[in-house]
Amino acid sequence: MSAMTATLDEARDHLRVIRQTMERSTQYSTLSGWSGIFVGLLAIAGVALTRSLTHAPEWRALSSGAQNTKIAAIWFGALVLAVAIDFVCNKRRARRVGKYVMSRLGAHILIAALPAFLGAGVLTLFFFQHGLAAFVYGIWMLCYGLAICAVGLFSVRPVTFLGIAFVLSGALTLLMPLGLSMLMMAVTFGGFHIIYGIAMARKHGW
Repeated sequence: MSAMTATLDEARDHLRVIRQTMERSTQYSTLSGWSGIFVGLLAIAGVALTRSLTHAPEWRALSSGAQNTKIAAIWFGALVLAVAIDFVCNKRRARRVGKYVMSRLGAHILIAALPAFLGAGVLTLFFFQHGLAAFVYGIWMLCYGLAICAVGLFSVRPVTFLGIAFVLSGALTLLMPLGLSMLMMAVTFGGFHIIYGIAMARKHGW
């Protein structure tokens, strides 16, 4: 009987080790705390630039098409810079922990997040074409939150929490007065990212 008990205990130990190994292998653990902080600061700068532009005396003299083009240029530039910052910071951390940013798991993450980003792009074009650009910020939060939730399936738990926060904030922003949209952009893309970056750094390292 004791021999059977010892065998069962050994089997449980093996299963526990296998499970832990599989969990670690399916978590994308090269996320950088600096990335969240830098992206958050970039978003706040984008909000400040947008507010400065839209409150300038000559803004109302521009056509709606020109206004949309300027806003789109600001945020497309912010997106490109954010992606570059995220890649550089995560690549740096991946090197420190002996992993690779571009891996099979990384490819799965990109595929999982792609539908939400494509949806955001299509909805942005639709809103701009129909004179609804003022409502697009809540859509960005919603779609970005959905993308992050998808990434969270392959990553650590705080990533999922971040995605949920963006989804809820996006829904709330669409129901709030339009004048608060820029404030919500600063709170979410700015504040949420900075808080997330600090939390990730404290738990997993910079």
